[in-house]
Amino acid sequence: MTTSTKAGITVSTRAGWWAAALFTVAAMVSYTDRFILSLLVDPIERELGISDAQFSIIVGAAFAVFYTAMGVAAGWLADRHNRKRMIIVGVLIWSVATIATGFAQDFNTMVILRIAVGTGEAMLMPAAVSMLADMFPPERRSMPLALLMLGMIAGNGFAFLLGGALVELVSHQAFSGLPVLGDLSGWRVVMVIAGTPGIFLAAAMVSIREPLRAVSRPPNSLAEPLAWLWRHRRQLAPIYLGCAALSLGDFALVSWAPSLMIRSYGVSTSSTGFIFGMLAIVAGSLSALAGGAAASRLRVTAKGDRRPAAIIAATVTGLAGTGLLLVPSAYGVICAISVWGFSSAFAQTVSLPLFQERLIDEVRGIGSSLGGVFNIMLGLSIGPILVPIFKDTGMTMASALLMAMAIAGMLAVALFAMLLVRLPVTTAKPTS
Repeated sequence: MTTSTKAGITVSTRAGWWAAALFTVAAMVSYTDRFILSLLVDPIERELGISDAQFSIIVGAAFAVFYTAMGVAAGWLADRHNRKRMIIVGVLIWSVATIATGFAQDFNTMVILRIAVGTGEAMLMPAAVSMLADMFPPERRSMPLALLMLGMIAGNGFAFLLGGALVELVSHQAFSGLPVLGDLSGWRVVMVIAGTPGIFLAAAMVSIREPLRAVSRPPNSLAEPLAWLWRHRRQLAPIYLGCAALSLGDFALVSWAPSLMIRSYGVSTSSTGFIFGMLAIVAGSLSALAGGAAASRLRVTAKGDRRPAAIIAATVTGLAGTGLLLVPSAYGVICAISVWGFSSAFAQTVSLPLFQERLIDEVRGIGSSLGGVFNIMLGLSIGPILVPIFKDTGMTMASALLMAMAIAGMLAVALFAMLLVRLPVTTAKPTS
C-alpha cells in the first residue's frame, strides 16, 4: 500500500509508519539523555564541587549554544544530503557523549560532553521532520508528527523514571561487582546506562528507507532558504517564538521542579523520579495524542482554521496552572506540573503541522531546524538559569520557579495571539 505526497512520488504506508515509530523512539532516547541530569543535581554538585549556577550552564547554555549552531547547519544538510545517515550519525554522537558523561571528573569536561550531546541531537529533528513530510501527504501528517512529539514527551518522563529507578537500584548495591559499573558512583551509573540504548537504536535505523524528495533541486546556498524564511517572518515568527516561550517554561520546570520536591518537601530522589516520569508520560502523551487529533479536526472547519484559538486556550490554561506551585506541599507542585505539561504539549503539537503547512518543500529541513534552534536558544539557555537568578534576589525556589513560568506563559500567549491575524500563506519558491 502506498500514499502519494507529490505527483509521481509515492511512499509505502508501512515504511512511513515504521520510520515514524523509530523516529519516535529516537526522540524519546534523545530527551532522556538530555534531561536525566535534572534528577541528579545534588549528587553531581557534591561530587564535582559545582554550584547551582554552574549546573545550569551544564544543562542549559553548554547544550543550547552548540545545539543552536549545529541546528542551522543540520537543517541545511537535511535539504541536500542523505537524511537517514545524518540521523544515525547524530544518535551515535549523543549516545557516546552521554555514556562518557558518567566518567567526567570536572565541570569543564561536563561542559564539553554536553556540547557533544547537543551537536548530535541537533541532527535528529530537521532530518526526521523532513523525511516524514516526504512520506505522508499534508492531510495525513498531523498524527506522525504528533507521534514524534509524543517521543519527546515520553523521553522527558522516561528520563525521570529511569533515573529514579537506577538511583534506587544503586542504593541497594545492585551493580556492585559488575565490570565498570560496579566501580562508579550512583549518578555515573545512571548516565552510562542512559546512553547505551542509542547504540542499538542507531543500528535499527539502518532499516529505514530514505524517501524520494518532493523537490528535485535543493537551494543552491544557505542564503536562499534563509532569505525566504525572512520574507515570510510574519507568518512564521509567532509559531517559532511562541513555541520557544513554551519551551522556556518547560526547561525551567524540568530543570528545577525535581529539586523543589527533593529540597523543599523531602521527597526521595527515586520517588521524585517515579512521580515526574509518570506525570510526563501520562499527561504529556495524552496531550500529544489529543493535540494530533485536534490539529486534524480543527484544520478546516465551517468557520475556517481554528487551530490558533486552540493553541492560545491551551497556553492560557497552562499559565493559570502554574499558580499551584505556591501551594505549600509536594501535591501543589505535582498539580502544577500536570496542568502545564498537558497544556504546553497540546499547544506545541497543534502548532507543529500548522507550521509545516507554512513551509515550502525547498526549505523544510532548515525551516524545521530553526524551530528547534529557537526552542533551545531561548528555552534551554534561558529557562534553567532564570530560577537561580530569581533565588539570588531572596525568593524561595517555589516563587522563583513560578516567576520563570509566568514569564514564559505570558510571552507565549502574546506571541500566539499574533496567529489570529489573517495572513495569506504563500508558496512562492526561493529564487534560483
